[in-house]
Amino acid sequence: MAYYLDMAIKNIGIIQGFVGGGGGTDKTLKGIIDTLTENYNVTLYTFSKPLITFKDVKIKSMIPFHFPIFGIYQRLKESKLIDRAKDEDIIFQTSGSLAIPRNSKQKLVIYCHNDFSSELEKTATKYKGVWLLYYKPYYKKIEGFLEKIHEKNILLISNSQFTQESIKKKYNKQSTVIFPPVDLSEFKSNLNKEKSVITVSRYSEEKNLDFAIKVMKKVQCDYQIFGNTNTKSNVLYYRHLLSESKELTPKSKIHLNKNETRKNILDNFKKSKVYFHPAPETFGITIIEGIAAGCIPIVPDNSAHCETVTISELRYKPYDIDDAQNKIERALSGEFDHHIKTLQSSLNKYDKETFKQKIIEFLKKLE
Repeated sequence: MAYYLDMAIKNIGIIQGFVGGGGGTDKTLKGIIDTLTENYNVTLYTFSKPLITFKDVKIKSMIPFHFPIFGIYQRLKESKLIDRAKDEDIIFQTSGSLAIPRNSKQKLVIYCHNDFSSELEKTATKYKGVWLLYYKPYYKKIEGFLEKIHEKNILLISNSQFTQESIKKKYNKQSTVIFPPVDLSEFKSNLNKEKSVITVSRYSEEKNLDFAIKVMKKVQCDYQIFGNTNTKSNVLYYRHLLSESKELTPKSKIHLNKNETRKNILDNFKKSKVYFHPAPETFGITIIEGIAAGCIPIVPDNSAHCETVTISELRYKPYDIDDAQNKIERALSGEFDHHIKTLQSSLNKYDKETFKQKIIEFLKKLE
């Protein structure tokens, strides 16, 4: 479905230094591109060649090959990418990184996947030697951005009310909530579930998959983790988890799957009784996907989980192995089945078509 506008805006530049790491950032990027290409001339500016392709988009990369390492360096270079996009009518920065246009009249829209606190909590002083030289320029860029975050040409979109409230509290800067796009057409709720648990997540340390393995080692059911290993750090973390799962659970039914097809992931969503998430999230697309597939979500009682999983008895005490195990076992037994209809009743606000409408409405206000 196309959404047409009668506007002076014709050319839009999208900034995302690294494309192909997987997860919500890439899904949101695709949703924005799908929306904008129906109405505008769109150019995607990246540091390295994207790992994935897009239709009807001009791509300009600083280097002509994919570069799956040194993510901080690639994010640092997004300021250079914005310089390259100086002639675009509007810039969308979809990575959620921190950069500013040189031209104060050029509007920059940042899609905020978080409140930047993860950046602020890391200080350059903790690094020494060559790593200090690596991180220090990036933190200087962060400081420069935060000095100008209140400028009128910098506009923020938050991925949840949780992120919106945190940005408002930290920086006294208002943002517009537009939930990330979920393709609900991929999912059909299945009532004939197997006694199994699924987690879909990047193989990254912040996703807390170590905790998931510790929780599931005592739960008597099949457990599937699906994730990608598109970067060197993903590969290293996957190997760590593989070793840990074998050591802790030699006879368990814990399976670590990497780079599986979308069809295989969807098939496992369809048959799994429980969707288990072990980490805090500022939104969590895969949790919404699990609900759409008829899974009972069991998530920590923190962050945006309180927004997406509104039923408190489906949330466990963060980092409490016993409480998480108890909630999962109760969900597997069918105790929480009656919550599915309530959870699914609000899914439309996360649908990709709703996302498109909200993006266009946002742009209308920029006339």
